[in-house]
Amino acid sequence: MSRVLIAVFLSTLLLAACGVPETIAPTSTSESNQTPVIEVTVTPEPPVEVVISTEGMKDPYGVAVNSLGHIYVSDAGSKRVLVFDADGSLLAKWDKQGSGEGEFNTLGFGGLAIDANDQVFVVDNANFRVQKFDKDGNFLAQWGSEGTGDGQFVRAIGIAVDVDGNVYVTDDGNPFVQKFDNNGKFLMKFGGEGEGDGKFKHATGIAVDLQGNMYVADYETKFVQKFASDGTFLTSWTMSADASIKGTPEGIAVDADGNIYVTDYDLGRVQVFDAEGNFLWALDNKLILDSLFKRPTAIAFGNGKMYVVNQSGDNISVVEFP
Repeated sequence: MSRVLIAVFLSTLLLAACGVPETIAPTSTSESNQTPVIEVTVTPEPPVEVVISTEGMKDPYGVAVNSLGHIYVSDAGSKRVLVFDADGSLLAKWDKQGSGEGEFNTLGFGGLAIDANDQVFVVDNANFRVQKFDKDGNFLAQWGSEGTGDGQFVRAIGIAVDVDGNVYVTDDGNPFVQKFDNNGKFLMKFGGEGEGDGKFKHATGIAVDLQGNMYVADYETKFVQKFASDGTFLTSWTMSADASIKGTPEGIAVDADGNIYVTDYDLGRVQVFDAEGNFLWALDNKLILDSLFKRPTAIAFGNGKMYVVNQSGDNISVVEFP
């Protein structure tokens, strides 16, 4: 077991739910993301951020926390899964590469999810499948093949598990959300190519609340959409209206109160909405040039903390609120 680097620092964040805010206008943008200058609101007392990283982490994408507080990261660029304890110590690497059982061949992105029995579901998209493991990395099952039919994948990305153990997968090359039972039996799909209500162009993150409602991020249309448990479209919304700019949703998580947390891949933010899409508050840095989050993807809760994957930063932000 090796010890990962854990750096603790204070960053200026947007947390509109706490304290009396002040307004600061950024004066520059990053070269990689030519974002217009905007005004954002910053609270005077930021939360503490802990960054978890490990040598060789490359383009991480997914994150989930099990009942023991262990943190699982899809280190997609390195074609492996990393497992950390609650203190940030590296416990295990699932790093066999290939197309056999328990081996990985990813496209540099792809999520993971954990069910109530601590079983781990990993998107293995270059092998056009989902793999299922126990908490210790023992292979249990797999399903999927290349194609656009039921139970097939082109470029699978996001994955989520509901309270009954059913598994949901997004796919930006096959624009449907597919639902499977816990062992991979195909149950249903919904969506289809398009920009209208209930359609997808580049679906990424997905989350399911306790009532079975599904929330899906679309990187290209820049909408978050909400669906009923049977796949019926309910509502949709865009991000960063508070900053007078349209953000780019990527990852989604639901907290214990049913609030929806969405990462903004381009602006380096996390925004929070109620279940109907009404904006509540956001976490942000005062300067786009030095955003708190670096191309944030998946988001998860556990150990009383919030975990956000920084794909560009090759690390995991662990945020504790004061």
